[in-house]
Amino acid sequence: MNPTTQSTPGQNEHRPAGIVTRSAAAGIDLAMVIVVCSLAYLGLVLARLVWSPATFSWPAMPFWFTFVFGWCVAVIYLTVGWVTTGRSYGDYVMGLRVLTNRHRMLRWAHSFLRAVFCVFFPVGLVWVIFSPRRRSLQDVALRTTVVYDWHVVVTEE
Repeated sequence: MNPTTQSTPGQNEHRPAGIVTRSAAAGIDLAMVIVVCSLAYLGLVLARLVWSPATFSWPAMPFWFTFVFGWCVAVIYLTVGWVTTGRSYGDYVMGLRVLTNRHRMLRWAHSFLRAVFCVFFPVGLVWVIFSPRRRSLQDVALRTTVVYDWHVVVTEE
């Protein structure tokens, strides 16, 4: 017999997240994007080495390409995370979830717009400090909210 117990949400769950937690989540997400971009570069290096080992040289990527590629990876990473689970890896680690103002999951277009806004205008997060409802400029413009969501289902075997 497998009893399943569900923890009851605490009084702090689903309240809007503050600047410290959201900044920490954004820092973790930035680290994830850097790792993915670095792995892509190493994949390119490995492909060049396998293709032509005798004339191998380290590829020099132009700064603009690196910058644009990193932004694209960040937008795709955030979009997919918010659409599928409502959280990026940074949100998962910090116990956050991105939802609409009606506490529903974001759809593809909504998530993509929010990701673009967050990547191209990260300073909008600072508005959380001044907002009584702890909303960033991205949240205000796109009618989203970031809430604490660490509700866990415990299964005993």
